[in-house]
Amino acid sequence: MDILIELTYAAIVFAAFRIFKLPVNKWSVTTAVVGGIFVVGAIFLGMAYYHPFTPYARIYFQTTPIVPQVRGKVVEMNVETNSPLKAGDVLFKLDPTPYQARADELKARLDFAEKRLAESKELAAHSAGSVYDVEQYRQDADALKAQLDKAAFDLNSTVVRAPTDGWVTQVRLRPGMMAVPLPLRPVMTFVHSESPLLVAAFKQNPLQNIEVGDPAEIIFPAIPGRAFKGRVSSVLTALAEGQLQPSGDLMSVTKEVPPGRVPVFIDITDDMGAYNLPLGCDAAVAVYSSHMEPLAIIRQVLLRMKTWMNIVCFESL
Repeated sequence: MDILIELTYAAIVFAAFRIFKLPVNKWSVTTAVVGGIFVVGAIFLGMAYYHPFTPYARIYFQTTPIVPQVRGKVVEMNVETNSPLKAGDVLFKLDPTPYQARADELKARLDFAEKRLAESKELAAHSAGSVYDVEQYRQDADALKAQLDKAAFDLNSTVVRAPTDGWVTQVRLRPGMMAVPLPLRPVMTFVHSESPLLVAAFKQNPLQNIEVGDPAEIIFPAIPGRAFKGRVSSVLTALAEGQLQPSGDLMSVTKEVPPGRVPVFIDITDDMGAYNLPLGCDAAVAVYSSHMEPLAIIRQVLLRMKTWMNIVCFESL
């Protein structure tokens, strides 16, 4: 964009000397050069500070790693790649045989324990048994009930369901595979049907000129020639570069501390339904403050020039 402004100024100077026949001498040439440095520099500094631009923006989306709560062999797959799902829809099923057997065993033991408890109560009522036996059988029955509840939970966990509305992308799980409850080894990733987040990373210099509600414009490399309207919805108040976590290491500032960019959340107000825009794609964002408004026009022109440049695409062989 800086080259475009410089070329524009050079074209104006060329027209002034050739069309309007301004005298060419050391004073006019020096004035044109020095004046260009100040004019172009002022435009750059004003736009960068009052109407900041960043090429570092991206559409983020929420996902949930699907990890089974019990171990088992996959016996049935009920989901296809990118197929829409409702909350509670079955994703896949595990072999319930060992968990069903455990539940049946505990159910039989519980029935026997409850029968012994009833008999001990009757004997104690006729002074033919002790109160201790009644309490012992009651404790056994309560323990078996708790184990049966756990077994029923494990049995129900063999059917893995969708946590919310959404879809699963890149389904690589197949019947016959073994699924284990390891948090670091999810079997699939569930994408939630929520509004995606457009996050732009701005330098800290123009931060005082980025406020909630400021108008913004967004361009996407995937949609050349179009600029979309938006507004600043929020500005993150904490940066990841400055966070401290519990550790035995002392904080050190001897190493170079890189400056963190400020994440700014942008709401796209234009309708994007007609465009095939994948989640996670890149974007560039410009925010327009209420200061130095004439410079906003130049920023808008340059932004549109940049989006038309996205048509040019080469892949090296």
